[in-house]
Amino acid sequence: MKRTLLITALIGIGAAAMSTTANWKVFQAKYSISKESKIGTAGCVNCHVGKKGGKLNAYGKDLQVVMKAASTKKLTNELLAKVEGLDSLKDGKTNIAKIKADVNPGQP
Repeated sequence: MKRTLLITALIGIGAAAMSTTANWKVFQAKYSISKESKIGTAGCVNCHVGKKGGKLNAYGKDLQVVMKAASTKKLTNELLAKVEGLDSLKDGKTNIAKIKADVNPGQP
């Protein structure tokens, strides 16, 4: 029984990590993010609090809302576009303005 639970947990963790990586690739492609840019070096921290995924920051939470509304866990260009005009951090700058300025949209 313990072995089954362990295997199930490991598969779940692996699937979540692959999902995060796939979503990051969609984000990179849509906004032409280079690996050397500030956003590129931040990687998953653009949407998550930590580098390994997990807890979402404000931008990630806004993305989560539109993904839930679309009943999907797969990020798309259309879903990214839905949060571009939002100000996830409530600092007076839209998410797309931050992305264009090479500023992480989810970190103050």
